[in-house]
Amino acid sequence: MNTTLTLIPSNERDALDRLLSAVDKPLDDMPHEQFMKAWNAVFYLYQGLHPDDSADHGEEISHDQDGPERIQLIEPRLIAPFHVKSGWPVLIAPIALEANRRLAYGLMTEDEFYPSDAQCAGIDARMKA
Repeated sequence: MNTTLTLIPSNERDALDRLLSAVDKPLDDMPHEQFMKAWNAVFYLYQGLHPDDSADHGEEISHDQDGPERIQLIEPRLIAPFHVKSGWPVLIAPIALEANRRLAYGLMTEDEFYPSDAQCAGIDARMKA
């Protein structure tokens, strides 16, 4: 089986489950495949986030609740608060920082760091819904 395909969530619920399994947990020793499933879930769910913005979130935080209501009902912290500069929700910012650390230490490839297939799959799923 193609490993890339197993890293891409099959639907929004799968993406949420993968992401929620990684939040509020130590990430530095999380197994690579589990981390990659969470990383891909981020981009499946958030089409406006970009890996290049994941290292510098800035200081300003917003508490605006501008995300999908269905996600807010599951875990409101997936929407707000968020970093104004990067757009990254505060809850998942540690995942972004861990991805940058892994990339810097060669524990993650550039192809893995830029999960465009997962982002396209998420956009496609939303368009079909």
